[in-house]
Amino acid sequence: MEKTLSLLQMGFTEEEVSSAIDNFDQRATVQELADSILARRIANSIEQKEIKVESDFLDEAETDYSSYQPSYSDVSYYDDDNNNTRVKRAKHIFIDDIGASSSHLGDPWSMGQRAGTNDMSVKVELEAMTPGRRANVQGDLAKPPFFLYGNVVEVPKDTWHQLKQFLYNVEPEFVNSQSFSALTRREGYIHNLPVEKRSVVVPKSPMTIEEALPFTRQWWPSWDTRKHISVITTEAAGIEQTCERLGGMVRESRGVLSQARQMQIIHQCRVSNLIWVGRDRLGPLEPRQVEKILGYPYNHTNLFELNQPDRLAAMKYAFQTDTLSYLLSVLKGKYQDGIRVLSIYSGIGGAEVALHRLGIPLKCVISVEESEVNRKILRRWWLKTEQTGVLRQHAGIWKLKTHVIEDLVKEFGGFDLIIGGNYTSCKGGTTVNTTMGMDSNRFYEYNRVVKRVRTAVGLS
Repeated sequence: MEKTLSLLQMGFTEEEVSSAIDNFDQRATVQELADSILARRIANSIEQKEIKVESDFLDEAETDYSSYQPSYSDVSYYDDDNNNTRVKRAKHIFIDDIGASSSHLGDPWSMGQRAGTNDMSVKVELEAMTPGRRANVQGDLAKPPFFLYGNVVEVPKDTWHQLKQFLYNVEPEFVNSQSFSALTRREGYIHNLPVEKRSVVVPKSPMTIEEALPFTRQWWPSWDTRKHISVITTEAAGIEQTCERLGGMVRESRGVLSQARQMQIIHQCRVSNLIWVGRDRLGPLEPRQVEKILGYPYNHTNLFELNQPDRLAAMKYAFQTDTLSYLLSVLKGKYQDGIRVLSIYSGIGGAEVALHRLGIPLKCVISVEESEVNRKILRRWWLKTEQTGVLRQHAGIWKLKTHVIEDLVKEFGGFDLIIGGNYTSCKGGTTVNTTMGMDSNRFYEYNRVVKRVRTAVGLS
């Protein structure tokens, strides 16, 4: 009863308090209960946006590439943006073996959506990444080309169960990115990579907000116990007023801030990515600061046409490259002369940056990414880092019909890694559905491409 009264005094509703107490045993502290309620509020505050599904080029016409050759390197760049044809597609449609569209029977997310998410939180443990080959990844399944599907949106366990059935029934791995960075985020991966002899990329990214942003140390109040950012928000409207209001609450308290007010301020800071930038003064995280926390180069998303919310939007569902590098580190000894990558839904280039940070040369990257802005970000990074391989960019997954995949396998002698994940959005791309974790159409397409590539090289 004492804990219940304390939580009610903090401003939580009776329903929230009752649910939190039901989910914990008697030993839970008021702080732990409050944190669980705030975490649920944050999860529920993420808007589930309607997915816009649009594809490129449903015809069987030959891809018409334009080439660009920088004077200082052997980079080859191809882009398929010249054809502006766009055809609306219905949901749950995929390209079958011969390139014709057909309806997909069933939806791997339907059961997870009906079941709901309240009692099916993804269990995240670093210990899940145990040494040694997993029992169901052996034989031909353990052979390259390796595949990795990553999901950085927390989804029900049942969704993961459905996902793995499409990818050879491989058990997913779960990890919290705070083990590698100043971002705390529950992530899941389905892959056939080896798991022994993994290593952390060097130099590693900062592990806490204080390490990433040392200037905040002198202003950070002792009662704000945050060590990691927990969400990347793109909200800009009213943020200055919010910062002023919260700072005013601290100043008016004259050093005697109630626990309820403290919790209120911390909650708003978590939701809005606010940090202490002066005495009793808050401000939002800037894009370059988020880039640092995610492990990307300085000003990685700083394109001329992008404002601050656009840059943050491009990073909202991006890979944290230290976390991804840990999983991919097993490839370093295998591909010292270069790796051939099929990058599905490349976003801002998280996989490419992670491999580059590991020191693995990029022999070729066939990149699929719908957002023109994201393609520009990857292209600029490729040129700035003076990559010597081939970068070929496609604006739509439906470009990769069976005969195109077979031609690519012939041209490059196959692929070593097929990597993909949450379908990110920026300036016209589609958005991630936070219940599914990813647009189901695009997951089907990723699965199709994996199967076609492995079949093309003689693996089931």
